Amino acid sequence: MRSHIRTLAGPLVEKKRPNDQRAKRGQHPGLLLQRFLPEPATGENGNPEEKRALLTAAIESAKNSDLRALYRVAFDRWAQALPPITEAADLVTAGRLIVGLGSENVLETGIRLHHTYGLPVIPGSALKGLAAHYCNEVWGQTAGSEAYRRPTKTDDEVYRKYLKDGGLEPADNFHRLLFGTTDDSGCITFHDAWLTPDSVSNCLCQDVMTPHHPKWLDGAVPPTDFDSPIPVSFLSVAGTFRVGVSWNGPVAHDQAKNWTELAFNLLKDSLKEWGVGGKTSSGYGRLAVPPPPAPPPAPKLYEKATVTVIERRDLAGRANFKVQETGRPKPGWLQFGTPPATLPNVGDVIVVYWNNTDINNPQYRWDVPPPPAPSRPGNRPRR
Repeated sequence: MRSHIRTLAGPLVEKKRPNDQRAKRGQHPGLLLQRFLPEPATGENGNPEEKRALLTAAIESAKNSDLRALYRVAFDRWAQALPPITEAADLVTAGRLIVGLGSENVLETGIRLHHTYGLPVIPGSALKGLAAHYCNEVWGQTAGSEAYRRPTKTDDEVYRKYLKDGGLEPADNFHRLLFGTTDDSGCITFHDAWLTPDSVSNCLCQDVMTPHHPKWLDGAVPPTDFDSPIPVSFLSVAGTFRVGVSWNGPVAHDQAKNWTELAFNLLKDSLKEWGVGGKTSSGYGRLAVPPPPAPPPAPKLYEKATVTVIERRDLAGRANFKVQETGRPKPGWLQFGTPPATLPNVGDVIVVYWNNTDINNPQYRWDVPPPPAPSRPGNRPRR
């Protein structure tokens, strides 16, 4: 975009708008990608540097502290508004994810971002479509699991006739119950998956694909070994998403929770095995339950430990404290060494020392014992 400014002398001069400077102060990645491209970045006359600069500005804008604070409030409000019968979990990307790669965009590649906050989101429609296809192609192909297959046109006609005129009841079809048909809605709602607030700062990543035969892809000429690959930059996503489904059937149904759990397990399987979004054949789009955190290292004798005081007991005129170290399986007792003049209160966080190395029966001390006195040469035992 260029603007013409009339000078005092009269003629028109061209001055480039300082979009690059304004982009560096951006707080909305989606707005930057749609409105802050100073000059063409694609096509024969496009400037690839402009595209890379715009992608970099979008990545940096996601790190803005004001955006992160606002998004955290919005995320908490959305999470609290989920229906009562809901199954949800935080799933982490196993690599990268890209949704909306082929959507309309001022660049060659698109990405699906939340309209208000400009951060990555996975549409519920995409999750439902993935789960429905996986249900039919994987769960429904096992012997004895025909109820998970997508109902055929004949099945739908028999079902509609049963609802209208009665008669012979058709066989159960779980696929219809979960996902519905063109005539009936399913009993499960698939919510948009929101990025968790702790993943915002590093959620957008600059990625690249390299088509080796662009002219052949256009249908112009056949591919040869002399074709020059043309790298195409795009944004992908890495982080943790809150994924959830809810019951949308009769409120008083006694199996509502069971059906919701079943649908959520189906969705988790499909995200782990197939992935969602674009480039899934290249490994993109996989989401899985994050692995449990690594256990803390084994304690060493007289090593420092940060603990929280959870109980005080006075025994034989001496104060003993029950303390809990973060990440340790069990609490322990602080009862060795010389205590300070001012003793802690319940709830205080203090630094103490390990008195043993048994994580299942931990013991702590106030201070490190003094080193043993060096032995004198004359006191060495005789042989």
